[in-house]
Amino acid sequence: MLDESRKILVFIMRDLRLLFSYKLAFSMNFFGIIFNLFYLILFGSMFKAGVIPALGAYGGDFISYILVGSLGWGFLWSIMTGTSSSITTEMRIGTLESILVTRTKLITLMISYALFGCFFGFISIISVLFIGYFLLGVSVFANATIYTLILFVLSATMMMGFGLIFGGLTIWLKNIGQTTPLLQNIVMFFCGVYFPVAVLPTYLQPISKYMPFYYSMEGIRQSLIPSTPTSDLLYYIVVLIFLSDLFILIGIFVLRKCLIKAKKDGTLTFY
Repeated sequence: MLDESRKILVFIMRDLRLLFSYKLAFSMNFFGIIFNLFYLILFGSMFKAGVIPALGAYGGDFISYILVGSLGWGFLWSIMTGTSSSITTEMRIGTLESILVTRTKLITLMISYALFGCFFGFISIISVLFIGYFLLGVSVFANATIYTLILFVLSATMMMGFGLIFGGLTIWLKNIGQTTPLLQNIVMFFCGVYFPVAVLPTYLQPISKYMPFYYSMEGIRQSLIPSTPTSDLLYYIVVLIFLSDLFILIGIFVLRKCLIKAKKDGTLTFY
């Protein structure tokens, strides 16, 4: 167990060295986060003078709503995409097969990818907090509580489960194309990331309740509202405990099955 924990640290340090070796690419990713956020804020400023009834349950401020959505979603999605993209890179450069012939467990490698994805998530958080506080005068975490932290941790765990699922599919299928971006667009549409679910057509709103990510975003938002009853927050926590356990188990199962399939086919490299 201790040996595997050390390996996780080694993989993370390796990926960080690779990341900072390509300073231009890293800088562009960072500035991309900032400019995308500014686009949304400037778009929302058109409605600043008016009243937006759909935002009444979240304090009525569109900029705060956008900042929380960008902060939460940017962090969580980085965990999942980091896993799939890292696996693709390992296969492309031919190191995945070499790693798996050692005593290193695949789950160890996947956990290191997920934690590395957290690094990009923290960059997103820092960017949002900086823009919100110093440029817009909005303190996103002013009303944060221990429930906010718990919801973040549970949501991150659930996203690790999805990362295992897509990592396994990447090992088996090699190229999953636009599957991840498509899923992201669907989730952002139904889960209230950049606009409340209440603005959706009535017949589409119930779909949100079947999206696991809805409980992450809504729970985090509600935890930042002082008037939210504790019972409501506990509801989101219980749901996310169930979902995080469920998707971690599914992720481990899918990962193992896809690895077995890839070994049988002799396709642990990219082609």
